[in-house]
Amino acid sequence: MKPIVGITNATGMAYAVHLLEEFNKRNAKTRLIMSRDAESTLLRETNKTLAAVKQLVSHFYFADEQMTPEVMETADSMVIVPCSVEAIAAMVQSPPQNSLQNAAAFTLESKKKLILVTSEPRLGIKQLEVLLHMAHKGAVIMPYMPSFYHRPATINDIVAHHTGRIFDLLDIEHNMVKRWGTNGTN
Repeated sequence: MKPIVGITNATGMAYAVHLLEEFNKRNAKTRLIMSRDAESTLLRETNKTLAAVKQLVSHFYFADEQMTPEVMETADSMVIVPCSVEAIAAMVQSPPQNSLQNAAAFTLESKKKLILVTSEPRLGIKQLEVLLHMAHKGAVIMPYMPSFYHRPATINDIVAHHTGRIFDLLDIEHNMVKRWGTNGTN
């Protein structure tokens, strides 16, 4: 398993950290691309330092740093979480401007799975057009929306459930999601 995880400067860092922790538990060779601005949001929302997050991945890049083509070519999927629409909007109008956008574009061109875990609480026409454009290119748009049929008791239950849904899309075995209709839920 060789995923690329992208982190943009948006709220929802708990989702990113949990995904990285779950990949790490499975000995994935995760490549992390992060915007420089995301570091302060990471610390504010999770109390995790950049150094702690780097311990969870095989390779780390800031979005404004060059990546070797091999990093993208050997990746099997990409998840951007949290994904601000602004961070990917530039891909709609112009060529990629940083390594995060370049990896996303390469993932789509290679017909590999690209999952955009969007963070916007409100989507206007322009944001929807960007997301629709990315969906037409093959990206999976997956806003983080909590579900409650599994009766979460903590925020971590909600985050873990969403990570499980990401793993479902990547065809990765897990036990983070209580399936609909199991244990008496309908």
